[in-house]
Amino acid sequence: MALLAVGCSDEPTSPPPAEASREERVGQKLESLRNQPAPLRDFLVQLPKGADLHNHLSGAVTMENLIQWGTEDGVCVNTTTWVAAAPPCAAGALSMVNTQTDATFKRNILEAWSMEGFQGTLLEGHQHFFDAFGKFGAVLSEPRTDDSIADVLNTAGRNHQIYVELLQGLSSSTVGKLAAKYIQPGDPWDEAYLLKKRGELLADPVFTATMEATQASITKSITGARDLLKCGTAAAEPGCDVATRFVLSANRTQDRGYVFAQWVYAYELAQVSPEVVGINLVSPEENDNSLKFYDDEMFALDVLRRFNQRTANRRTVHISLHAGELIPAVLPTTPEGQRQLSFHIRHAVEIAHAERIGHGADVLDETAGDGAEDLLWDMNGLDVMVEICLSSNSILLGKSGAAHPLKSYLGHGVPVALSTDDQGIFRTNITDEYVRAVSDQGLDYRTLKAMVRTSLEHAFLPGASLWKTRSQYDGRVEACAQDTPGPNAPSANCAALLASSERAALQWKLESQLAAFEEAVLK
Repeated sequence: MALLAVGCSDEPTSPPPAEASREERVGQKLESLRNQPAPLRDFLVQLPKGADLHNHLSGAVTMENLIQWGTEDGVCVNTTTWVAAAPPCAAGALSMVNTQTDATFKRNILEAWSMEGFQGTLLEGHQHFFDAFGKFGAVLSEPRTDDSIADVLNTAGRNHQIYVELLQGLSSSTVGKLAAKYIQPGDPWDEAYLLKKRGELLADPVFTATMEATQASITKSITGARDLLKCGTAAAEPGCDVATRFVLSANRTQDRGYVFAQWVYAYELAQVSPEVVGINLVSPEENDNSLKFYDDEMFALDVLRRFNQRTANRRTVHISLHAGELIPAVLPTTPEGQRQLSFHIRHAVEIAHAERIGHGADVLDETAGDGAEDLLWDMNGLDVMVEICLSSNSILLGKSGAAHPLKSYLGHGVPVALSTDDQGIFRTNITDEYVRAVSDQGLDYRTLKAMVRTSLEHAFLPGASLWKTRSQYDGRVEACAQDTPGPNAPSANCAALLASSERAALQWKLESQLAAFEEAVLK
């Protein structure tokens, strides 16, 4: 009888296949849901999403709450222009109290103030969006700031975020108007001149009074928002688990002196208000003044940045700039007008030294310098992050699918994170951005997870990072290298790092949330 030989082959045996990691198995789960909209959304709602770094407070408030507050405050709405105004109501306007009984009136307000049900061309939608801010502005009075913050934090918390940076003017327009006293259109625009004007603005009593009032208002609003959310009680709402900071936003539709004065104010406010961590430039990038003064403003910001850096005992003020939120159709048809597509992101990075770029949607059109490819590699080398706003770019710029540059950023190793932009007007939230990332951009779980981590790595928070190498998530710093994020207390060294760094503490919290999420998915 022949004997069966076992294990006697001269052929080398192959090692057993490695067991898939937890992350890989969660990735496989996502792939199984890719073409199932409802289950995919359920999966992504639960995904811990870190931070929202591009969130305009006035455009982020839930429209239902905006209408409710207007009703409670008796705000009036012109039934032709749909512009809100404080009571009493003038001819042609109705009190928003009528929204309680008149469903058509309420629906018309909703559609005028948001993109809900909008029917029109891309350019008409673009205009409708920017016009909306001027229509509902009267509802967002100073006493409603705490309501607004509470609303946005609650939306973030319900969608499993733990940090939001809010873009807001913070009364900087009051200081912007001072510029006309000190800065004339024909004046020189060099460093010596700008620093001289900085001193004159600081000495103006309106500047000082505005800064003091705003500092107090910020503290009051955050405290008020936490009270509204019932933080610290058994009835605490989801927003209580979301930290927040402010990025002061200058209005680029004004002249360069006005913008410079706002930025001077931003740097000084940040010295006395720890909640103010950065500076930005907002409103339509294609506005005539924005185009005319773009490079002057990039230069002025760099002057203030360098002054702040070389002056002892000054708190760092971070720079994020809206740049590249352009398409040919919104620009003048002249060669000079179309040329604006070619350099805005590059100059924000090279001249103003922006640490983050908001939108960056036209990066592949940038021909200045050595072109788009070189710019992308430069952004990689400088670790400049891009705040990706997929819904906004689709609705306002018509950029989605292959027309959106997200994959080009990823392919060049440029740090990116998803953001909401103006979720209230768009009728979206951060989960919608992740759904688009999967369904429209084809991203996998590993990429989504890296973007979540990037959102906190590039947040304008104080303190050291949890990660050993900037923007790389394959090794934690020595103090926490041997610890496992989760329910167990960290070691003494790791705990000391987390206690000393707000950034590391939130990153540790995120890692714990990601671990719990992955375990739950695989049960």
